[in-house]
Amino acid sequence: MGGICGWGAFKVNDRISDVQATALKQAQETAAEAKELAKPRGLYSETAAKMLPAARQFCPQIKRVPVTAANGDQEAQAYASDFVKLFKDAGCESDLQLPIPGLRPDVQGLIIGVRTLTSIPTEVGLIDKVLHAGGIKYKVRPLAPDFFPSEPFVFIVGAKPPPASSQ
Repeated sequence: MGGICGWGAFKVNDRISDVQATALKQAQETAAEAKELAKPRGLYSETAAKMLPAARQFCPQIKRVPVTAANGDQEAQAYASDFVKLFKDAGCESDLQLPIPGLRPDVQGLIIGVRTLTSIPTEVGLIDKVLHAGGIKYKVRPLAPDFFPSEPFVFIVGAKPPPASSQ
């Protein structure tokens, strides 16, 4: 009888070890996600160095890149300022504008806002080449009629999106 009870206890301990290992793995993943979320976005020197030659090549055609970011989001504003600096260093006219009212809180990530998806300005395709050189991912979305109404497009830096879930 003692042998069977001993075997059962061993199996229970085995199962507890599996559960503990799973819990530890989940805790490590959560910690990694929290660390990633806390890390501010930025155009670090290696990425900017990859993008600058493309920006210099296309800025004569792009001419102007209006940039905006969430009013109350210092991380987004700092990241947006990195893009303004890159475009200015390449010869484009660019500035960070924070309109009132600003971006909705649900706006996340990088977006090139355009007036209509059926008539995307040529400059957006050139900005794509600059962003692609740095491996920067973004989306193209239509702008609300009253958001930067005099601009054909706007480079938008929204809130930092949450890390991609591993589930």
